[in-house]
Amino acid sequence: MELNNEKPAGTMCAQREFLTKPKTPDELHEWVARFCGINVPRKPVCAGHDAPFDYLWHAFEEPARDVIVWAPRGGGKTKLGAVATLLDLVFKPGCSIRILGGSLEQSMKMWEHLSDDVQRLCEEEQWACALKAQRLWAGNGAVARVLTQSQKAVRGLRVQKLRCDEVELFDRRVWSAAQLTTKTRSHPGSSAKPVAGVVEVFSTLHRPWGLMRKIVDAAAERGTRVIKWCILDVLEKCPESRDCDTCLLLPECDRRAKQCEGFFSIDDAIRIKLRVSADVWDSEMLCLRPSTSDCVFPSFDPALHVVDQLDSQEEYRCGETWLGIDFGFAAPFVCLWIVKYADGVVHVIDEYVQPRRIMCDHIAEMRKRGHGEVRLVACDPAGSATNEQTARSNVRLLEESGYTVRKRGSNIQDGLEMIRATLKNGAGERKLFIHSRCVKLVRAMQSYCYPETRFSGENPLKDGEHDHLIDALRYFFVNQVSYKVQTRAY
Repeated sequence: MELNNEKPAGTMCAQREFLTKPKTPDELHEWVARFCGINVPRKPVCAGHDAPFDYLWHAFEEPARDVIVWAPRGGGKTKLGAVATLLDLVFKPGCSIRILGGSLEQSMKMWEHLSDDVQRLCEEEQWACALKAQRLWAGNGAVARVLTQSQKAVRGLRVQKLRCDEVELFDRRVWSAAQLTTKTRSHPGSSAKPVAGVVEVFSTLHRPWGLMRKIVDAAAERGTRVIKWCILDVLEKCPESRDCDTCLLLPECDRRAKQCEGFFSIDDAIRIKLRVSADVWDSEMLCLRPSTSDCVFPSFDPALHVVDQLDSQEEYRCGETWLGIDFGFAAPFVCLWIVKYADGVVHVIDEYVQPRRIMCDHIAEMRKRGHGEVRLVACDPAGSATNEQTARSNVRLLEESGYTVRKRGSNIQDGLEMIRATLKNGAGERKLFIHSRCVKLVRAMQSYCYPETRFSGENPLKDGEHDHLIDALRYFFVNQVSYKVQTRAY
């Protein structure tokens, strides 16, 4: 008796369809729905957002640029990264893909999504590949594997696709090393266009001082596309029988869920909203803004405290102008131009941040800014220490240049509380305003934070970046309280 090794016609047909490369977004959406079993939303619900399918088409279409996916917890970003990896393995011969999570556990989440689809497809005889441990080989030479969160795992790589999941949890040194890992490749013997070497980022953005914030902020400058969606953009279709007026999601949904086409359960979304704070809900589910839970200045709001009209000479005639200075060489030297008024209102009108220059250079630069004759300086008491090279202190150099220097010492928390009270006092009054040109100070006000573990005490984290700007501002508040504001004439 002879064995019949021929595959059933239905299996052969399905296999041909599986290996037929989609040419349009409609064909890709249908392919993913059929072979991965998911209906990826194609229309955003919220204004200014993208649809999750926009990422999938972007990755599949093979653009020669990186992409950032900013999406909520449970919003499907890890699953879609796995689907994009499957598409690369099937349709991009010789493509090498690595999955790098914020931890090995996070890497394995994307890998498990991928391996589940691969095993099912192999069992259905639609695709032949080799799957072993944390590595997968396709018959066309494409390969995917998981990396651990370490420099050793990242350095020396030359891959086409590096998918970084939950980058908010990355070690910054690993992230820096990962930027050198990609390389465009043409597969010998294939007529397909070259596979571009790109880095893809998937994460929430819940820390104003975190790595994801830095990556998103740098995206426009580097030409990196940011694809963003929130929990509403992946919400399931709300049945007509559900009463909107009694639904806890009404404030953010505004009845739009009746047109949704996503996968996230409405009941699950409601339960999560009831469990978490409004701050966490806004940052991790609605993707509105980073959480302020560990911020030193949670009441700082750029919409209220950052203004554009603080630079006329008329402004300076009404108040006293100070320089708030934090000394540094390897760490940056910081100078803030600050106008204080008799009614307690404070305007920060300019900033100067520069590392690795000597004090004489800083003084020359400070005099070029064109903010009038500024003589009052508030600075760190440590600036009185004698410099080993010049045998003179920074304070002495300032005084010799005609500045009146105030260097009163204080507890860090006392100075921070003065800043908080000026941002918003108990009566709800806001008296601290910052000019929009002070980009680094604005970022510092948002990003200056307490350490996640408070074992080191109640002082904020000295991150080497934001703390220096806040120190300069703090020195002003500490020193100006004992100095009478005078109206000057120019």
